[in-house]
Amino acid sequence: MKIVIAPDSFKGSLSAFSVSEAMAEGVRNVDAEADVVTVPMADGGEGSIEALEKWVSKEIPVKVKGPAGDGLDTSFVILPYNGNETAFIECARSTGITLVPDEKRNPFALNSYGLGEQIRAAIENGCRDLVVSLGGSATTDGGTGLLQALGYRFYDSSGQLLPDDRNILTEIDDMDDKEVMEELAECSITIAPDVTNPFYGKNGAAYVYGPQKGASEEDVMQLDAGLERFSGVVQKATGRHLQEIQGAGAAGGLGGALAGVLGAEMKSGFDVIAELVGLETLLEDADLVLTGEGSLDAQSAHGKVPVSVGKIARNYDVPAVALAGVVDVEGSYEELTAVFSIQSGPCSLAEALDHRTTYKNIKHTTKQILSLWTK
Repeated sequence: MKIVIAPDSFKGSLSAFSVSEAMAEGVRNVDAEADVVTVPMADGGEGSIEALEKWVSKEIPVKVKGPAGDGLDTSFVILPYNGNETAFIECARSTGITLVPDEKRNPFALNSYGLGEQIRAAIENGCRDLVVSLGGSATTDGGTGLLQALGYRFYDSSGQLLPDDRNILTEIDDMDDKEVMEELAECSITIAPDVTNPFYGKNGAAYVYGPQKGASEEDVMQLDAGLERFSGVVQKATGRHLQEIQGAGAAGGLGGALAGVLGAEMKSGFDVIAELVGLETLLEDADLVLTGEGSLDAQSAHGKVPVSVGKIARNYDVPAVALAGVVDVEGSYEELTAVFSIQSGPCSLAEALDHRTTYKNIKHTTKQILSLWTK
């Protein structure tokens, strides 16, 4: 029996690689002869590079500004994509929310300048094909910091040049590209977001994700107004309407800046990762696929790993079973054969997130599924 194991990470607890190992151990406890293929997955968010580790040919270190402006040692990687050596840049490594302590999550103090520095560094290293994964960001700046790092300049209503040491989203009245690095014109950029939200509005970057990043109700309204205002500035400068780009609200509006200003191609983060690892080919002759993530909920149907894996598996009539720390009974999981929570009993959040507990529970739940499956 061929079993493909393709989970996302259980955020805050186990990496996708460790989840895969726990599932594989559970399978082998029941069927030691099973052909087990582990393919750690990601959807463009935090952990995307880790999931692609075996395909990476080179990792290039770079020093950038973190979301709060502090110096940060990070990197990007080189790997093959669509027949070309490609720079893969993970947003979470330079602008990630895990880089900012709770007490410093002031949305007007944080920006995405560091991600722009990652992109600049890749271009300066000779890269012309780039993939930028978007997800897990700490910022809601519409990508203005990123654009500043690449040479774009922004001005307030009095014509004053705005600085790059904070979130200037709500202050922008005009922009120009006179100092933009010339090599950008030679680049092919693909964006791999983990969500499909619009740039602004009730389903946009500020309203949906701002509160998770420290924004109060009043902050959210200001940020949303800033995103709408900035969209108008971009439309005037480029002719592109950010609100019409699906996924423009990804990572606090980084999707809009990359697609609307830099002309990047928007592709599902999951689809990009799946192409890189050859997931569809692996599933063609599988007997069962196991997947999962930390929480299965209403968002899971919108580009997240388990449901996306289930969609591919269904094309080949392969049963797909998902495990999660939390399963929202109101979620939409039609693409999956079954979903299971790994929790074995009441416990605190800290206990549930303990990596040893999570590993043990994933292994145990997988073992029970396989015991039933092989009867």
